[in-house]
Amino acid sequence: MSFVNKIHQGDCEEVLKDFPDNSVDLIFTSPPYADQRKRTYGGVAPDEYVDWFLPKAAQFLRVLKSTGTFILNIKERAANGERHTYVIELILRMRKQGWLWTEEFIWHKKNSYPGKWPN
Repeated sequence: MSFVNKIHQGDCEEVLKDFPDNSVDLIFTSPPYADQRKRTYGGVAPDEYVDWFLPKAAQFLRVLKSTGTFILNIKERAANGERHTYVIELILRMRKQGWLWTEEFIWHKKNSYPGKWPN
């Protein structure tokens, strides 16, 4: 089975079952943020987020080549003036799965809507 230059769409936990180990060079994912866009994604509560994501991360780790790259586009959820810790907790649990945490990037989005914080 050849997977060269193809996009596979679907539930990653299901789709990746058909991928051989160590066969993917790049995984870029932007999963739903906790409690955001409930109408579109169904929403995942911040306290349940880590347990929801870890099975997906296990499949990513299995199929990713040792020379491959994994990019997780995610941000914290703020409530009552405080950032929830689910992103930090996810990073720590993924490290226990065998992931290496090497960088944190900031996406400076100049076209975002006006809000409490300036761009």
